[in-house]
Amino acid sequence: MARIAQQHLDHLVKHGYVLVPDFLSPDEVDAARSDLWRYFPTPDELARTPHRYGFILEDPEHLQVEFPFDADTINHNSAHPDIIEFVERLLGTRQILLSQSAIWAKYAGTGSFEQTMHLDYEGNTLVVPRDDGAFRQVNLILYYSDVGEDLGPTYLVPQEHSRDAGLWPPFRPKKKWPQLYKNEKPILARAGSLLIFSMRTFHRAGEMTAESGGRFTQHLVYRSALCPFNGYHQYSQFGEKPELKRFIERAAPRQREMLGFPEPGHPYWNEETLAIVAQRYPKMDMTPYR
Repeated sequence: MARIAQQHLDHLVKHGYVLVPDFLSPDEVDAARSDLWRYFPTPDELARTPHRYGFILEDPEHLQVEFPFDADTINHNSAHPDIIEFVERLLGTRQILLSQSAIWAKYAGTGSFEQTMHLDYEGNTLVVPRDDGAFRQVNLILYYSDVGEDLGPTYLVPQEHSRDAGLWPPFRPKKKWPQLYKNEKPILARAGSLLIFSMRTFHRAGEMTAESGGRFTQHLVYRSALCPFNGYHQYSQFGEKPELKRFIERAAPRQREMLGFPEPGHPYWNEETLAIVAQRYPKMDMTPYR
């Protein structure tokens, strides 16, 4: 059974967002956290040895690391099969791509994290977002820690309260657009939850008011391959990275396709390309492509 049910899709289409509780099992969350600790300290470790992590204290609001990772679980979650299946259903096409995957850490007591209400599309399209069919772009946040009201939850405005607000400008200060803030709601999530929201859904990060603790998330964007004017990344630019090579060698064919890798049966594959791609990725099973 799909982890993201039809009721979740219907809620997303109606309101512009949906929270899927327990998308990941506790064991899957633990595995992802183990990967995160390769890049970020635990909150306890930061509190014990702050001088080891000057880079965190100097710029605490921008602790993001982009895919590909030197970590198999969060690489896998970037192209999670159940996310792929959901995006296919929502967009109505198999021709979909991963646009962005980033892990993000925030630590209580290190800075100010409150944001202005905004839409994310300026960095994801050269035009403005549509919210239908293959024109959609899909934002997702995977939670690797519990996020309560004191740990900087995401605040969203359900689209029934924002459809008349227009799409431009994408940033809306509270003083000028107070009604958006009156209709916002915090997303309080347990570790393992998945938040899905539209590129047309106004949202912002809330302030972290807790004295200690951390907020650890993975942020994803998916789009249709049919709309080249959309998209944040083309992953071939990372083709020389050993982390990407490891992901490609370990991934299922459908997961590779999320990065723009040609699918089995594509006209690209011939005797020459099969042989040389096998040389480039010696640990990859080429059987599906033959």
